[in-house]
Amino acid sequence: MKARLMNDFKEAMRNKDAIKKTVVAEIRAAIKLKEINESIELDDAQIITVIQKIQKDTTESLEAFETAGNEEQVAEMKARIEIATSYLPKEMDEVKLKAMIEEFVATLEEKSMKSMGKTIAAVKAKVEDAGYLANGGKLSGLVKAALS
Repeated sequence: MKARLMNDFKEAMRNKDAIKKTVVAEIRAAIKLKEINESIELDDAQIITVIQKIQKDTTESLEAFETAGNEEQVAEMKARIEIATSYLPKEMDEVKLKAMIEEFVATLEEKSMKSMGKTIAAVKAKVEDAGYLANGGKLSGLVKAALS
């Protein structure tokens, strides 16, 4: 992932793509900061978490600019979100996700809201093992519906 980011950074500089260069530089800086602060080498899963945080922050900025009516910034934030999203795995479609949840819920002895945390954790792990991104909000809502 780091090599891809470095190559994309160089390509963005060659192509004079300021927005992509900025987003990739921001991602690389956030990775480096986390590695220095925690004295570790981030693996791809941890890098994805960093990118998700950047994407979330950018989405919040987008909402603020939309509220303020700043169309130029809105367009830039949308472009930045699109670039950041390109580094994230795809989300599993809802049908497959529901099937996974129902499969796990069927194995539970007690099908109540008390099992929600355990169910979310297990399904999230299965989704990520399958190479998809697990959206916590969507997953929580589907698990809640399956357990009620």
